[in-house]
Formats: sequence, C-alpha cells, structure tokens
Amino acid sequence: MSPVGVSPRSFIERALEHLPALRRVGRRLTGSSAEADDLVQETVARALERRGEVREPERLKGWLLAVQRTVYLNSRRGLRPRLEVLEGGLGKEVAEPCADLEAELHARSLSAGMQKALDSLAPDWRDALWLREVEELSYEEIAQVQGCPVGTVRSRLARARLAMLEVLEKEKAHGSL
Repeated sequence: MSPVGVSPRSFIERALEHLPALRRVGRRLTGSSAEADDLVQETVARALERRGEVREPERLKGWLLAVQRTVYLNSRRGLRPRLEVLEGGLGKEVAEPCADLEAELHARSLSAGMQKALDSLAPDWRDALWLREVEELSYEEIAQVQGCPVGTVRSRLARARLAMLEVLEKEKAHGSL
C-alpha cells in the first residue's frame, strides 16, 4: 500500500481514466503523436512513483497534468534536433503522419482561423485556455498544472480570450475566415 492507502493497481486504474486528456495535452505540448505517447508513458510512470503526493483524489486529472508538464519541461532541457526535409534548398519541418483517428478529428475541428488565433497566443496563455476550454479543468487545477496562483490563471485566461478575439476579428475583417 502507498502512504495514502491506495494500491498501485487501483491508482493506475484511476489514472488510466485520464489517458485521453493526457494524450491530447501531450500532443499540444510536443506537436507529435509519437512524442506525446512517450510523454504520457513517462508521466504515468512518474505519477505511479509519486502517487503518495496526491492530496485530493477527486482532482487527479489536474495533478496528472501537472506531473506531465514537469516531465515535459524536464525533457526539453536538452532539446533534440527535429527531422527536417530539404526541399528546394530550404529546410522544412515535416509534420508526423497521424494514424490516430481521434487526433485527426480533433485537428479538423479547429478552423484555420481559430488555429491561427490559438497559435498566436503566448504559450502560457494558450495552455491555460486549452486546459480550461478543452480539458475543462477548474481554475485551481490549471493553477496546479501551470505552477502559478489562481489569480495568474484568471489573468492569463482573460488576456488569451481578448487576444483570440482580436486575431479572429482581424481575420474576419480581411475576409480570411
């Protein structure tokens, strides 16, 4: 038994319920299904090791996403080179092929304008907005994932929403939407 009286098996069963969210956020962080799968695997392994640190079992999803963010940031300290294909003398990064139907459907669900607006946001704003609107985390859970106060989350969300509106309005004015 762990320090909080949860066996490794029951912890894994509860953690696996949040696997789809871990994969979605992993793909957002890494930009690659393969890297996201590796990140999720490392996250679950790290979470299992640290399961005794869970204080509020009903907020396991937020805790797991916080672990995932830490694993991701630690992995980026020694960045690896990315695959590039030379085309006409110019390097061009290649998007990994996706054999994941859920990922393909999700990618298609955002219009080009919406994706452009989302991509234009500062990473912390974009992540906060994604965690709130797509993953439906509470402000407190987002604060836990991002390692910041709840007030900072509120500020990031407000700024992200305003910036998204500005980009979308400009796109609409130019007839791009």
